Amino acid sequence: MNRPKLVVTKELKELIDGAKELNEIGKILTTDLKCVIDISDAKIKQYKDSPESRFLNEQETWIRLSIRLLITTIEAVCFKLKQFALIGHKMRGKPLDAKDIMKLTEKREDGSPYFIPTDDNLKCAFKMAAAAVDSTYKIEFGKEWGIFQNVLKRRRGLTHPKNINDLAVSIRDHNDAADTGIWFSKILKELKDSVPPIVTGL
Repeated sequence: MNRPKLVVTKELKELIDGAKELNEIGKILTTDLKCVIDISDAKIKQYKDSPESRFLNEQETWIRLSIRLLITTIEAVCFKLKQFALIGHKMRGKPLDAKDIMKLTEKREDGSPYFIPTDDNLKCAFKMAAAAVDSTYKIEFGKEWGIFQNVLKRRRGLTHPKNINDLAVSIRDHNDAADTGIWFSKILKELKDSVPPIVTGL
């Protein structure tokens, strides 16, 4: 495929700066997440032979924290990917329709907020970021996507609890959060690896 020639422009600089900022945001949030997971893992080892009730009593706070922080990290990265996509489309002269612009900016034409569910937002962010640089990368929606949906459901309950059960977590929730973190890191790396070398800041 013959790609349009890229030259160093204001948009390209913004694209590279945005990619660097994305990396920095990712580092900060993943460092926080790693600290929470490390503490959680240490408690798992400490209480692995204890009755499940005591195990969860020691773990619940860290499981809740890890779920909330994990989804926050994913949402932050997706927001930066959408900024990357906006600049990339502009730089390449690729048109965007009104609906795409609304999704990427998270604003309606009148300036009011436009809410996108986290799972749809992730799909949009990866699709539009890839399209902005002629990458053909697509997420494979397999078992991991279903686990991610489970984590999202749990996070909604933790963020907006309506009853005591919304705050209850389990060992499965801990495992699902860990699996989702690994999966998201994998697809983000796959997206980055698919970007043409001209985007040297990513």
